[in-house]
Amino acid sequence: MSAKNEIRRKVAYVLLAIGALLLLLGGIVHSAAGHFTAFVGSIVCVMGGVMLTSVSIIDGVPWFTRLVSRFAEPSWHGEVIFTDAGEHRIRYELDARSSPWFVASDVCHAIGNKAPTKGARDLAGNPLTYRGKEVYLSESAVQAYLTPLVVHNDAANRLLVIIRNDVLRRLENTRNMKKPGDSLRS
Repeated sequence: MSAKNEIRRKVAYVLLAIGALLLLLGGIVHSAAGHFTAFVGSIVCVMGGVMLTSVSIIDGVPWFTRLVSRFAEPSWHGEVIFTDAGEHRIRYELDARSSPWFVASDVCHAIGNKAPTKGARDLAGNPLTYRGKEVYLSESAVQAYLTPLVVHNDAANRLLVIIRNDVLRRLENTRNMKKPGDSLRS
């Protein structure tokens, strides 16, 4: 949830509380002022309810989308991993030895951290490699970067599992496949 939506949610709760108090006060006082207070209280309650409902819908639609498409997640298309129902894209390249090199800024954005600054040599003690205009983390560096973060960061945990289970396992399977010209030895 974004900070703006969190503020809107808190304002909606305050409006609901104020509206409930005004309704209660309007019910206690039996005069024209009491009726006016109850009327204003009901309007404030409706405003708070509409605001709370809208924030719940704004937060609920992406959650529901991720829930429904959870079985399709993660998708692995060549050298791109899509996480959180396509919300984040992590690019990587394979070197000559078929070892993956992950784009550091994509990894950082996917877990909610800041991307490495221009000219940085490491990311949390893990070496960065510059190739062209992109900054990369090696297979071992991305795992070393994500491993301490999994305790408090669910996105880091999901990404580490995706990288280990989908990317690295598939690459290992392709490395272990026999070449077509190899003979079987008994």
